Amino acid sequence: MESKRIDDVDRKILNILQLNSRITIRELSEKLNLSSTPIHERVKKLEKSGYIKKYIALINPKLIGKKLTVYISVSLHDHTKEVIEVFEKQMELLDEVMECYYISGNYDFLLKVQCADMDDYHQFITQKFSTIKNITQFYSSFVMAEAKVKYNYKL
Repeated sequence: MESKRIDDVDRKILNILQLNSRITIRELSEKLNLSSTPIHERVKKLEKSGYIKKYIALINPKLIGKKLTVYISVSLHDHTKEVIEVFEKQMELLDEVMECYYISGNYDFLLKVQCADMDDYHQFITQKFSTIKNITQFYSSFVMAEAKVKYNYKL
C-alpha cells in the first residue's frame, strides 16, 4: 500500500480518533475549529488510504473470563514459504490466539494467547496447539501483571 503524506490536521484527526473512535464528525469539527464537510472528507480519505484500518471496541478480557495471557515463542522445523503460510492459517483458526507475529531471532513466531485460566491453557496446548505439525518447540511466558498497554500512537 502506498502511503500518502498527511498534514497536521490529519494527524490531529488521527490522534482524536485513536482515543475515541465514536466521536461524531460534528464534535470532531468543533475540536479542530473546522467545518464538518472537510473533516468528513478527511476522515474518509484517511480510511481509504489505509491510515485507519478499522474501528473496534476494546474489550476487557478479564471481564469476559479470559484472565490468563500467555506469550508463546514458537520454533518451526521447516521454513519454506508454504510452511510459514500454513502455520499462519492454522493460527487464524485458533480463537485463543489473539496475535501472531512472524519474527526474527531465536524463534520463528510470537503468539499472544488469551485463556480463562491454567486449566483452559492446558486444554488449548494439549487438544489444539500440540496437534499442529512442524512445531519443533515452543516456550510459554505467562503474564503476571500488565505494566503498560497502549493502543494509540502519538502522531
